[in-house]
Amino acid sequence: MSKSLSVKVKVSSLIKALETALAEREKRYATQEAEQAKYEKAVENYNLAVLKLIKSGKAEITEASKNHWADRHDKKKGKTAFNVSVLLPKSALPVEPESVCDYNEHTFKREKDEISQAIRVLKMTEQTEVSASTYKSVAEYL
Repeated sequence: MSKSLSVKVKVSSLIKALETALAEREKRYATQEAEQAKYEKAVENYNLAVLKLIKSGKAEITEASKNHWADRHDKKKGKTAFNVSVLLPKSALPVEPESVCDYNEHTFKREKDEISQAIRVLKMTEQTEVSASTYKSVAEYL
């Protein structure tokens, strides 16, 4: 026979955790353009480093083919596009930059509103603890 488990969470702890989560989301949304620019610069540097390795002779070309589709739709007269597969030693490769997750305005506003509403409701309660089911309803934001 199993016993049921009753868990209580302090309201003050939950409010503090929600306020922290809200602040993190606001910071992430406010700095995403700068983070994206930083990522694009890192990708540019990565591509230049790979190109240096190729030019230095550390690469082995495994396949090269003309890109007929690009030639047909490109407006650059006198130039031809190629697809090239290259093998480089893993030890020589620089660390590839990690992409930044896009945090769109709709998601930000929805989460901000839901977290703010939960904080307002929790601040109005006179109880010192909330049940596990109440905690579960806001846990996705923590």
